[in-house]
Amino acid sequence: MVLPAAYDWKVSGDDETVKNQQKSSNKGQSLVEFALIIPAFLLMAVMVFDLGRAVYYSSSVHNAAREAARYGIVHPADEAGMKGKAVNYAVGLGLQVSDVSIDVVVPEDTSSFPPPHVTVYVNYDFFPATPLVSNFISGGKITIKGEATMKLEALP
Repeated sequence: MVLPAAYDWKVSGDDETVKNQQKSSNKGQSLVEFALIIPAFLLMAVMVFDLGRAVYYSSSVHNAAREAARYGIVHPADEAGMKGKAVNYAVGLGLQVSDVSIDVVVPEDTSSFPPPHVTVYVNYDFFPATPLVSNFISGGKITIKGEATMKLEALP
């Protein structure tokens, strides 16, 4: 039995109204999910940035120690010169002078055989940019240490 068109019970627009209501509730859900996830995502991005900075500064500290030790193997009596080389190299790479400490160990007798070694220690206080990381570290800083030991050159 087929009903005439006058008895068509379907009201136009009902299906579209239901679909629109579902879409608008999905939009709200997406916004809430985004609002919950974005702070964690941004925090992780800044922490990765801090990790990259720490690796860069670690490399810079080690290179500064090597530069000072290279100078020291030729000029073992010039401790101030070795410290100056390390500071100049570190500052040239963007480290703050106030956060760098340098120690030089040179033997008293540089004429013995086999030739003695000169050792340079460079320490840098790294302050993370992420406040959450700084709160978990005592003092809010990480000390990055670089060390270089080289044999003194035998001068003629």
